[in-house]
Amino acid sequence: MRATSRPEGEAVPALLSVASLAFCRGGETVFSDVSFEADAGEVLQIHGANGSGKTTLLRLLAGLLRPAAGTISWHGADTRRQPETWRRTLAYVGHANAVSRDLTVIENLRFAARLGAASAHDASAACPEREALGRLGLAGCENRLAGALSQGQQRRIAMARLLIDRKLLWLLDEPAAALDAESTRLIGACIGEHVEHGGIAVMTTHRPIETAPDATRYFCFERTASCLI
Repeated sequence: MRATSRPEGEAVPALLSVASLAFCRGGETVFSDVSFEADAGEVLQIHGANGSGKTTLLRLLAGLLRPAAGTISWHGADTRRQPETWRRTLAYVGHANAVSRDLTVIENLRFAARLGAASAHDASAACPEREALGRLGLAGCENRLAGALSQGQQRRIAMARLLIDRKLLWLLDEPAAALDAESTRLIGACIGEHVEHGGIAVMTTHRPIETAPDATRYFCFERTASCLI
């Protein structure tokens, strides 16, 4: 399985390169021969049926799982050689929001900011917590307990963390889950601004998210005999 190819004639390798990646679970092949590239200023949207391995792929990219075969390269180097450096390059938002229900909204962001490292590409651009919340439609919620908010609002808190830490590579698993149309639009706008400033976004999604057409490519996982359904 390979992503839509980039224009011919490009001699410089992409920042992120995945080659012949495979993953097995319980003796069964989840997927194999997965290859794609993503470069600065690009969004890669991954689509596919449930069970095709989209979430597993993101967890492999994040270093949370080990592949059965293949390589994940950054600047042409295998990420397994310097795993700590690789993890400092990326931000991962999975299905779980990882939001503390017992902290206020702004306390959640301040805690995340203390844990995060300086941006690899724009350390001067870290957003203040209130600005990040405002951009995601959460202005006025700063001092409310996160546990008192809806699942959609908690999802937006999780996404707001990205605007604080400003990592170069965003790995997003269903970022629009539990969001209405307006919230989905806000998420798309944040992703668009991220890539406009040279970032990369690799995301899975069942629901269409409008991102910059000229910067967006698509990778379709298909059900095959080798997929764990």
